[in-house]
This record gives sequence, C-alpha cells and structure tokens, in this order.
Amino acid sequence: MMLFLTQLCFADSFTTTLEAPDFDRWMYPFNGSVGDREVSATFSSIGGGYEIFDDRDGQILLGFITPEEIPVGLGASNYDIVEATLHISISNEGNVYDPTADAWESHLADTGVQDTDAGRPMELFGAAFRGGFNGWTFGETGPFPFGASRRERNAYPISCIDGYQIDVSNNVLDAFQSEPFAIGANAKLTPGAIMETETVLSFEINVADPEIQCYLRNSFSEGLLSFIVSSLHPAQQPGLRKTIGLIQPNFHMKESLAVYFGIADAAQLHFTVIAEEASTVPEDLDGDGSVGVSDILIALSDWGFCSCCSSDLNADGEVNVSDLLSVIAAWDL
Repeated sequence: MMLFLTQLCFADSFTTTLEAPDFDRWMYPFNGSVGDREVSATFSSIGGGYEIFDDRDGQILLGFITPEEIPVGLGASNYDIVEATLHISISNEGNVYDPTADAWESHLADTGVQDTDAGRPMELFGAAFRGGFNGWTFGETGPFPFGASRRERNAYPISCIDGYQIDVSNNVLDAFQSEPFAIGANAKLTPGAIMETETVLSFEINVADPEIQCYLRNSFSEGLLSFIVSSLHPAQQPGLRKTIGLIQPNFHMKESLAVYFGIADAAQLHFTVIAEEASTVPEDLDGDGSVGVSDILIALSDWGFCSCCSSDLNADGEVNVSDLLSVIAAWDL
C-alpha cells in the first residue's frame, strides 16, 4: 500500500549582509584580551623555534548569529546555500597578495618543494570546538586556554574531507594538504602586488563542495555560522619585524577604532540561502505527497556517506539500512 499525504511546503530565498560578527576573537595562545582586541594577526609557528605550538598559531575566530535574518531549526537538508562570501579588512600595509593555495611541503626547507609564487594565501575554514564547548558557549569569552600547546585550543579550523571534519591547525606537521572553504581575494589586485592598509579581502566560500554546503546548512539550521581565518605566514618578533614582503597580516576586528570612525569595516558575511519548510513526512523524499517506489530509489541512489542528504533520515551522515527501513515503514502505514 502506498501512503498518500497532504502537505504544503514553502520555500523562501533570503539575501542579506551581516555587517559585523557577533563574535570575533584572536586565537593566539598568549592573547590575554580575549574578545576585545582592535586588530588581530594570523601567522605560523613553523621555522621559528616555537614548534610546540600549532602550525597555524595565530588565528581569528568569527561567529555570525543568523535567526533574525533566516528561519532556524528547519533541518540541514531544508537549506540550500546559493552563495556566501566573507569580507575582512587588513589593518597593516606591506603584505604580498597571494590568492592561490600553496603546497604544505613548501613551508619546510627539507622537502625540496618551493613556493613558486610570491606571498602566502590567507585562508578561511570552518570552526570546530573541543573541551566541552560549542560556538555558542565559547563565543567571546570561552577560555583558550592560555599558553595552550599543540592540539589544545578549544576552537580550531577544520576542512571537510571525505565526510569528516579534519583539524587543519597542524596540516604541515601532519603532512597533508588543507582544503580551505575559501582563499582571500581582491579583484583589483594582481598576484604579487603589495597590499595597502584597509585592503578588503573577499572569501568566496565554495558552496559547490557538498561537504562545505553541509557545514553551512547545519550552521544555518543552528543559527550560528562560525569561521576561522588563518594563514601560514612566518611569525615576526617585536623589534625584528619586516615592514614589507612576507610579513604576518593583521586584520580589523569589530572593536577597531578604524571601524568605529568608518575608515574600515568589521568582518562582514553576505549570503543567499533558500530555506524550505520542513516536511511533516520526511520519508517523502521526492516531495510528491506520497511515500512509494521513487522514494526507495532516491534512498538507494544516495546510499553510503551523503552530506546532509534528505535520505539520511536519522542524520548520522550516512544513508544505510536504517534509513531505508524508515522509508519502508512509512510506506506500509
């Protein structure tokens, strides 16, 4: 017997720009000012004699709360992120513009692999949390903890690789290529150009990647999007800092006086998202008002790991026998 359903589903498109993050923090082991710094730097511990710390030593955590802009709690599969771009302004001049990914081997002297272009890219990743924290509870005030060495920070950058969220804080040490959500770019600059202060970098997030799409869908359903800006620029010690070339970039935070006086903007997030009302019968995978053969075929076509698929009825990241049985059970009602 086929179960016939009566349901009305509505989909709305939401396009907006969030003018500032709700949370922005400098994620450095010896940052004593928590979430109220004016500017923050990204840099690496590689080659500086401080390898007890994460490769990506200086990071920036950004969090955007979204319930006022888009409905929450619809379930990940009921969001479709059409486009999403994060913008952030550099607060120091002299950085070399590099909008391309670099091989992890190019950061080590003994691999024989060299960086063939000038500069180092500035990268955007998703954010994950440990130590009992999540994006909400860590926020502006959660402990780093102070002086944390490798793999101890409570907020860290992730790539979504083969269905898993991978900590990329030490991708050079761990010898794998990180996969950023986006690399900072500016259409007015050519690679190798020297960037002026207040240069805006735009991170156009790769929403075509199903795992990044899934990360964003879950984030919109939760109502908080968390990101980490990171780079592997060499760390510079006070008094020994170069003023131009391969130098660590600094970024304006929302507390910056330049932001206060309108000289620069805080980090901004622009997005277009289609949100659909959650179905009262999730087993109706094709949305035709009935649970039947076509829904079984959809589940079978999605079989195995499937990022945010509607066929993943128990939301365990995989379409398997459990989900198939759920469709069959609804069919037999």
